[in-house]
Amino acid sequence: MDTSSTHVNAKCDMKKVWLLLPLGCIVGLWGCKKEKEAAESKPAAEVISVRVAQVTKKSLAFPVRAAGVVYSDQEARPAFKTGGIIKRIFVEEGQPVLKGTLMATLNLTEINAQVRQAEEGLEKVRRDYQRAKNLYADSIATLEQLQNATTALRLAEETLEIARFNQSYSEVRAPMDGTVLRILLHSGEVAAPGMPVFYMLGTGKGAWSVKAGLSDRDWARIRVGNPAEVYFDAFPDRSFPARVTQLSEVVNPQSGTFDVQLELERQPPRLATGLVASLMIYPPAGPESLVAPLDALIESDGQRGIVYRVRDSSVVQRVEVERGALYEHQVLIKKGLRAGDLVVTTGGAYLSHGTRIRIVQ
Repeated sequence: MDTSSTHVNAKCDMKKVWLLLPLGCIVGLWGCKKEKEAAESKPAAEVISVRVAQVTKKSLAFPVRAAGVVYSDQEARPAFKTGGIIKRIFVEEGQPVLKGTLMATLNLTEINAQVRQAEEGLEKVRRDYQRAKNLYADSIATLEQLQNATTALRLAEETLEIARFNQSYSEVRAPMDGTVLRILLHSGEVAAPGMPVFYMLGTGKGAWSVKAGLSDRDWARIRVGNPAEVYFDAFPDRSFPARVTQLSEVVNPQSGTFDVQLELERQPPRLATGLVASLMIYPPAGPESLVAPLDALIESDGQRGIVYRVRDSSVVQRVEVERGALYEHQVLIKKGLRAGDLVVTTGGAYLSHGTRIRIVQ
């Protein structure tokens, strides 16, 4: 074996190794550089600026909303005291009248005749009494005859008083300030004693009320004296204070609701029976409940909702909550949050579970 050729081959192999080593380092360094550049070029996690609010406990008085109708709680059906033929009607349907206004009169022919009969009967009885008194003084008439004459005199006087009273009440006058809604009898018709001739509603101060129907749940929350606000389409952008004056204890068989009556504390410029009103009745505040801003609800479906709760001051957590009623700009939280929790109110549309945030004022 030629040792010199072997030595020469070994030297060649060593040269190849030394040539390959720098090339591997260069390739390694180039790969590390690419990894570093890729790491530096990778975008950092985005931070979203949000506004937050705290979940608190409050005693809320959720208002009861209802639709009502205006009516007058003062109504009257004026009638004649005695019967007779109606001589004249002085008012028309829809006409406003003041208390004491003459509305109708009877034909007084029969009534005046009754008064004259009573007057003449009284004169005869007076003569009989005077004669019995004189005879008794002369011991001709007995005491019983004098007593009978005295009794007859008193009866005749009372009969005349009744006839004159009926004569003075043979007319109808308005019992209050109001409006004539209907004329039930007309001139020439016979009116029996006490038979209504007119149907009218009072329109004086305090006469107007609003009546509405409530569900059993709302009825149970309302008390007499609770404040309310009334809105009319006829007077937009204005509210009128009112107060609950009556609560029905029996369900209305026609509507299936419980009637509530409110008295207006300040009346609009004009009112009429049948005006439609919208009511906001404020019952007493209930027990304390968890309340969050309405803006915190990102999603809502029935009684379920989604909010973002702040965790560790810099990360948000998507939370499903069970919500209750809405009140103004707040929502009642039944389950899912605790008092003191911070929830996102602005910027929630750009968030997802685990997003990093920055709280701004």
